[in-house]
Amino acid sequence: MIDVVTAPGPVSRDVAAPAAGPIVVRPVRELVPTEAAAWDAAVDAAAVPTPYLSREFAQLVDRLRGGVHVALLHRGGDAPGSDAPTGFFPFQTDGRGIGRPVGGAMNDFHGLLAPDDLSVDLSALMAACQLRVWNFDHLLPHPAFAGCVERTDRSPYLDLSEGYDAYYKARRAAGSRKVKQIARLDRKFDRERGPLTFEPHVTDVAVLDELIRWKRAQYAATGVFDMFTLGWPRELLVELLTADSPRLTGRFAVLFRDGEPVAGDLGMRCGRVLHSWYCAYDDAHAGYGPGHICTLRTAEAAVADGVTRMELGKGPEEYKQSLASDALPIGEGAIDVRALAPLARGWRRTLRSAKATVANGPAAEPLRRAVRRVKRLAAAGGF
Repeated sequence: MIDVVTAPGPVSRDVAAPAAGPIVVRPVRELVPTEAAAWDAAVDAAAVPTPYLSREFAQLVDRLRGGVHVALLHRGGDAPGSDAPTGFFPFQTDGRGIGRPVGGAMNDFHGLLAPDDLSVDLSALMAACQLRVWNFDHLLPHPAFAGCVERTDRSPYLDLSEGYDAYYKARRAAGSRKVKQIARLDRKFDRERGPLTFEPHVTDVAVLDELIRWKRAQYAATGVFDMFTLGWPRELLVELLTADSPRLTGRFAVLFRDGEPVAGDLGMRCGRVLHSWYCAYDDAHAGYGPGHICTLRTAEAAVADGVTRMELGKGPEEYKQSLASDALPIGEGAIDVRALAPLARGWRRTLRSAKATVANGPAAEPLRRAVRRVKRLAAAGGF
């Protein structure tokens, strides 16, 4: 079981820390080559490379949605232009002082891409970005932002570094029955419905649209805000079908039966890490767990292609907890320099409590509607 814990209060800054260096903020489309190269190198050097913090992802979202910038952080004594930036903070804004991760609610990993020892003045960072607040809910750990985390969650992943067979055996040894159950359902599907075929990467937009249709039905059934009503998220996924760079490569794995899609998993690869992103399946085959079958077949194919880690993304789903080798801690909260910051922090706690109440049955339907309206505003950049 992966625990959810409440983060401690604000962490005091070390008064002996070295002075923070200059900060330069640019629209991501205006980076100079040396800055772009330094950003790419920082992604490559990260302990867990992620496409969400890549320059390519930021520029793709900016092209489709706009408003994407990056703060380029330097060490004390550095001269921007002469010295390459050391840290990178990509963000999106509507120009009214409210910031969010690149892609908003579609971004599963965000934060500061920088060495842990880089000194950061958060007030100076927000001022340079012309932001009063930057909200986050999938923050990757970094000491500079630790004091802003209000709640800590976990993002599960599959450790494939020793190969798929080693991963499978490790999960069995850990007591997880899920991998064996999925393998049994895979065989049962073949016997009772006909053989499944698996394609590790499909670029057919019509198949992608089928995945989106399944996902939207899932959103409607669970009361989750449908991102696809905004228009641009579908364009983003279509672009990913043919995205192919070292730090942002689209991977659309699909299970077929008699030429018809049964389940799909659209993800993004960055280096040796594959991030499972949009997963859905045809409800007509729900009893066989086609989505889970697709996940494990995707992992097995990814290993053959050089992937050593597969991120499943934050979520309470039982299959994620059972399949995961381990989990990465991620934070929820805000960098908030407004005078009303304490009040806003209390409001966010209330909203998180409301989200938990939402799952408690029909009596909570008015609250569910209110939370959906809040999510719709957040996704659209309303606050």
